[in-house]
Amino acid sequence: MKKQKYLIKIFTPLLVTLFALSFFGAISNPVTGQTITQRDALTPQPPKGPSTQPLDASQTVAAQEKARDIIENMLSVDLSKYTLELQSSSIMDGVPFANDNRKITSLRYALTPLEGSGAEDGVIEIYFTIEKDVVTNYFTMPVASQVITNTQYDNQKLAVKEFLEKYQAHTNIDSSNLITMLDDIDLTKNATMIQENIKCTVKAYSFWGIEQVNLRWTYTVNGADYTSLEIAVNAAGFITYVYDDRALYIIGDTAINISMEQAVDIAIANLGSYSYEMPDGSIVKDFRVNKDATLPKLAVVPVDYELRPYWHISMYLDDVYPGSVFGITAFIWADTGEIISYGNMAIGGVYDTDDNYISDAGSPLSLGNKLAIVIMAIAVVALVIGFVVKRKYK
Repeated sequence: MKKQKYLIKIFTPLLVTLFALSFFGAISNPVTGQTITQRDALTPQPPKGPSTQPLDASQTVAAQEKARDIIENMLSVDLSKYTLELQSSSIMDGVPFANDNRKITSLRYALTPLEGSGAEDGVIEIYFTIEKDVVTNYFTMPVASQVITNTQYDNQKLAVKEFLEKYQAHTNIDSSNLITMLDDIDLTKNATMIQENIKCTVKAYSFWGIEQVNLRWTYTVNGADYTSLEIAVNAAGFITYVYDDRALYIIGDTAINISMEQAVDIAIANLGSYSYEMPDGSIVKDFRVNKDATLPKLAVVPVDYELRPYWHISMYLDDVYPGSVFGITAFIWADTGEIISYGNMAIGGVYDTDDNYISDAGSPLSLGNKLAIVIMAIAVVALVIGFVVKRKYK
């Protein structure tokens, strides 16, 4: 148990950062001006990051009000058994490794048991991230804590239904279709259900020995996943985690005018325009790929908080090129076929120091998909603490 708590202390700050980057969400970068490399190893650009200056709590008053509203009305915690205190607050001015203007507020609260309250595992910490006045996610740590609740549930499904009913009133977002889908879902089995444009996935897992169920409802159009609501509930019916970006993003044009085959053809046909520079100044180019050795998938990216579909195409090379590069990745708008950017895949990470962004007309297009380091960090956390984290690109 001591080892678990020690690991929790180590990884909690990283978790907060990752959740602040929109857990199971994407990081946006406006299509303007300057390009960002996937990992600018030779000519790094100073990333924007969390302010290093102490933050006056008065700067996050609006965010605190939203967080406290959730604590008091959504968490089903018996607050008469605890003292509630704001432990820390910070504002991330721009996302690390991305040239954007997003401001993400992070809050950490502590629920400290009153003497004789019966709480067994001590202080419970609650983490929030708020962006554009929207609580995008919150979670409790450590999960193993025995929370004193004000409501007892006979089963997890009932707990989830009651949570969703309260939550839709809290967010003013209709969740009645999500609640209805629960009638046909067995929370003891991993499953995926699709009703019209809503895809619901259910996954059971164990986190630090605590059995939990993860439910994710995703709005899907033309095979692309857009906004979503995700929650985790433990065996006692306590909601330990919530992620919701439905109020954060708007959904733009969902048209898929470029087929998967066309996107692959575009990526290969324009590959000659991509190159990267080695530390000794030599330029690596003229990559050879086999059309059959490609892995295309449809994804979405927010541009100024508007979600757009694009093709993410991994092309595996015929050989390992300098820098241990074994593949090239192309990002192509699914509505126009315009190339967003090229990057590459390397053994041990991403080696990319000289991005060559092109469009079909040959002009530069400034939108990088530059989350390699963040993705690697997510992978490490996923392996250590058991979270399944999807890769997202700006």
